[in-house]
Amino acid sequence: MEYIKEERVKSIELTKENVYVLLDFDKTITSYDSLDSWGVAGMAADEGCEVEVNKLYEKYRPIEMDYNISYEEKYKQMETWYNSCMNLYYKYHLNKYKLQEAVKNSGLIFRKGAREFLQYTYENNIPVIILSAGIGSVIKEFLKEKNCFFDNIFLISNTFIYDENGNAYGLENSLIHTMNKTVEGHLLGMWKEEFNKRPYKLLFGDTIEDINMTPKKDLEKTIKVGFLDKKLENLSTYRKKFDIVLTKEDATFDNARKIIKII
Repeated sequence: MEYIKEERVKSIELTKENVYVLLDFDKTITSYDSLDSWGVAGMAADEGCEVEVNKLYEKYRPIEMDYNISYEEKYKQMETWYNSCMNLYYKYHLNKYKLQEAVKNSGLIFRKGAREFLQYTYENNIPVIILSAGIGSVIKEFLKEKNCFFDNIFLISNTFIYDENGNAYGLENSLIHTMNKTVEGHLLGMWKEEFNKRPYKLLFGDTIEDINMTPKKDLEKTIKVGFLDKKLENLSTYRKKFDIVLTKEDATFDNARKIIKII
């Protein structure tokens, strides 16, 4: 199904010159049924890591999608989850060379229309920020493998640093998780200048917290698209927060592009 705040969507006229795109990665650019970037990273570590990472996912993903718990409690739980995964990667010697192979063999899948949408933004010089609480090292490899890591894409995510043996031991920047995703503090130079110069933002995400990618001052000038593949009991919450909610088989970039016209 499609749920659209038609008056709001029609009130913002997007052009190739006035819009900036903000994208989540896991379960947004990729399909709901696709392995996520954390799971792929687990494939690049010693035996046992992938199983433990998946156990953490089974425990904490329902909490991530639960909008009945307090912000403070969810923040605490997400921080615990993400730090626990990182510690597993270091413990099981996640390796950058194995990571490249893991991405090739992972079966990561684009959400329908996502690849074409990225191509469209590139061809029309529309800047894109991929802001992900996933694994940036995986995201970059995946997009490069699919010939989609275009010059107009700026990636903000959890990207590993490696020792002389290629084993991960830390992150390039502070840990990004579901509850602290924001562009503020991450944009530099021309990206920051271009971001501030373009008044309108087009945001895609699969969780309510993805809305925080855009600064509060820009919310009124942001069209927010939410993909809700499962957990339809959250529909009323999504409809309050997003301007467009696409569910189940309608949750595609193709459908989003039919609704949102960029001149």
